[in-house]
Amino acid sequence: MQALRKQYNNNSRKSMVYTKSLSFAKDVYATSEHFPDLVIREKLRESAISIGTNIAQSRVTMYHAKEFNYLNGALLCISQCRTLLQLALVRGFLMYEEFQEAECKAVELLKMSFTLIKRLEQYVTNIEVEKWMVEDFRQSHLYNRSIDLMQTIYWLVDSVDFEINYEIAEEAYRLAINNPLFIATGIGQLNVKVRIKKFNEAKDNLGKLSRYLRQFNKTACNNRAELKAIEECRIQVVKLLNSYFGRLKSSNTIEQVK
Repeated sequence: MQALRKQYNNNSRKSMVYTKSLSFAKDVYATSEHFPDLVIREKLRESAISIGTNIAQSRVTMYHAKEFNYLNGALLCISQCRTLLQLALVRGFLMYEEFQEAECKAVELLKMSFTLIKRLEQYVTNIEVEKWMVEDFRQSHLYNRSIDLMQTIYWLVDSVDFEINYEIAEEAYRLAINNPLFIATGIGQLNVKVRIKKFNEAKDNLGKLSRYLRQFNKTACNNRAELKAIEECRIQVVKLLNSYFGRLKSSNTIEQVK
């Protein structure tokens, strides 16, 4: 009876995740029709189609490993959609009155993507596959989130006139580039101590980013929404770093990210 109940709960969770993922993909594709920027519109469509394809493939496969890989692909495409939506909002492509409805929908989809990614992650990490596959997934997701953070900072800085605040802009670009480099280098290290060192450098870099955001807040008051999106993304990277720290053998020697 307990086994049947567990299977029923897993199937219900699986069905909900798939349904919400396909609904998100459908809404992204429909909303992209009203985007004035042709490049973003086309990339959003491609990502939305890829979400649907990966979800459909994951539903029909009989192998856990293949299901895992397809869902991982869907997660990556959802992250791409989120990044493109942030780009459209930050650069003001939807600020004009005729695009007001598309702007509201983009904000709604952006919020939906955070919840959807969290649910998909929980489901993916519970699939019965080899431990190394789950570990690879966690590592790649940590790196992808740091890339997402980097791109969002780039677009924010690029959308603001920094003639007076050139030093702040320069620091932002440096921070944006360094963080994924530290994380990628850390992931590639077999030596745990070296890996810890690189992750701690990423931690310090994220701390500097927080100080930069506070400075930026004083000089670019019209970009509060974008700053909030960046801070949410930064917090997610911090949580992923701490989670990964906890899985290392010498986790008791690591100072937790704050």
